[in-house]
Amino acid sequence: MFKRIAVALDDSDCSREAFAVALDLAKTEGSEIGLCSVVDPIVVSGSAAPSPEMDLVIRDMELAGQRLVRQGVEQAHAAGIVASGQARRGVPAFEILRYVTSFDADLIVMGTHGRRGLPHFLLGSVAEVVLRESSVPVLAVRTRPAASKRALHRDL
Repeated sequence: MFKRIAVALDDSDCSREAFAVALDLAKTEGSEIGLCSVVDPIVVSGSAAPSPEMDLVIRDMELAGQRLVRQGVEQAHAAGIVASGQARRGVPAFEILRYVTSFDADLIVMGTHGRRGLPHFLLGSVAEVVLRESSVPVLAVRTRPAASKRALHRDL
């Protein structure tokens, strides 16, 4: 059903869980995976004046995103899944949506932190914007609370 699955990566627990779900789905469906990691320079620098130091911080974050994508591609290949990916710079939700279009994905899998109330208002939600703006289905994976994870592992 899903032939090309785009996965948003950001090195959070929920992103790792979303990637694991995408790998399982890709194995089941025989799908190709496309990975996308985005660095938002505005969030990194805030209102600070441009500087060589800030450029280095942003460049380090971009290298970390490239490494994250490369590791994900290698993990997918090790599982026998065709995969590729890109690290991008920009507003995460919109860069993810652009990547989905360029990759010609028919599903997006991404993590969500599940923030509510004031934290959600202050931090916003990349997943919410992607859900609202996407022309393809979005599977949002939420991280289980630590107690649930322990119970799940205990039951296995």
